[in-house]
Amino acid sequence: MSAFGEALSRWARRNPGRTAVVDDRVRLTYEQVDATVDSIGAALQRAGVGPGDVVSSQLPNCAEAFSLCLAVTRIGAVHNPIVTIYREREVAYIREEAGSAVVVDGRSHELLHPPVASPTTVRPAPDATRYLLYTSGSTSAPKGVRHSDLTLTAECVAQASYHGLGANEVFVMPSPVGHISGLLYGILLPVWLGATSVLMPVWDPGRFLELVATEHGTFCGGATPFLQGVVEHPALSQFDLSSLRRFPCGGADVPPDLIRAAGRLGIRSGRGYGSTEFPSITSSAGPGEPEHKRAETDGRPIGDNEVRVVDGEIQARGRECFLGYQDPSLDDDAFTVDGWFRTGDLGTLDPDGYLTVAGRLKDVIVRSGEKISAREVEVLLADHPAVAAVAVVALPDPRTGERACACVVPRDGAEPPTLESLCEFLFGLGLSRRKLPEQLALFDGLPTTPAGKVDKPALRTRIAARSEGRR
Repeated sequence: MSAFGEALSRWARRNPGRTAVVDDRVRLTYEQVDATVDSIGAALQRAGVGPGDVVSSQLPNCAEAFSLCLAVTRIGAVHNPIVTIYREREVAYIREEAGSAVVVDGRSHELLHPPVASPTTVRPAPDATRYLLYTSGSTSAPKGVRHSDLTLTAECVAQASYHGLGANEVFVMPSPVGHISGLLYGILLPVWLGATSVLMPVWDPGRFLELVATEHGTFCGGATPFLQGVVEHPALSQFDLSSLRRFPCGGADVPPDLIRAAGRLGIRSGRGYGSTEFPSITSSAGPGEPEHKRAETDGRPIGDNEVRVVDGEIQARGRECFLGYQDPSLDDDAFTVDGWFRTGDLGTLDPDGYLTVAGRLKDVIVRSGEKISAREVEVLLADHPAVAAVAVVALPDPRTGERACACVVPRDGAEPPTLESLCEFLFGLGLSRRKLPEQLALFDGLPTTPAGKVDKPALRTRIAARSEGRR
């Protein structure tokens, strides 16, 4: 049984009637979830799942996803949640690389709603791989990130200590449970604390405000658009948000004024920095942090984490750092010879030890906290019959942090492709909608560096100049 499975059983014994999880259909107590987890675990074992096997799942934020995660780890298998916006192309790749023994989705009624039974619990080594999450990162193919009970309990301990969290917390969680933030704040941290998780299957700021008011939500954490949607909601004053005390924000550029606006509402917020590989490297959202540090830096290391900047690159180490990639050939580039994780991001440390992220070495677009590989989109667009050359760059966006702009050299200048035709082409290849470019810029040729690579900073400068010229 995993550390989180043991925590679930402990809270089911100590406080069986406490609400464990709420979704848009059901409310389950700790006693009910514990019994459901047993039944699902037994069903998985009947389906042939054994210790170390990978159970892939593609489920929305719901009670079934909550229970499945804990059932998989209870029987010693590996939990591999896949975000619901991934389509055939990404899912097929993940299933093959992960070696999935079972794939669970909304049609898996016999696994998610099995008859009552008890599984044979398994206690693998605490440093064994128990969680496998995929992130696009900076390469064209998703990267499998391996975590253990040790890495993710270290994250939970650090979060609980830093924010002063306890069993009375009510987490209102819009982040998908297939992401590290949704998995942690929506399932693992609530169970670790014996708290309540309120899962939102679809993000809607009005619905979020309703849930905070009716469920007395105390905590939310996620990407910039979530906090922005709350602060800017036109009917904000109609909701009682007095219970919502903490809302750390990260995953995309966070405007300083957004943090200040949250503070005026009585919500303690602040920027944070982490990744699927290293969930919470730093945070500025803790008690006692000065407002200017909350708004203008990405905070200080939490827990036992350490941060250094080498040749401009942010490097980190600590107990919550991942075990390595599913493809071990990626590990050499991910770690320094002395064991620090190379984030691929640029940053600076001020004299007080606060980190400020300045940019990325990795070629990705971070849209609403989601990392999108520019290379993956470029490779596919290069096969479009109307495209002679293409580069995809990140541009600032006031709503999502960044948006993807396809910079295209047409094969026929008289009949250039449209943004709609490019998106239709990509979607037809099975690419998820979240990765589709939102802007098209046409060029006669793409600028290159002396080494012959596309000069993306120069492309951004040219696009900005065009925008200035239209004003």
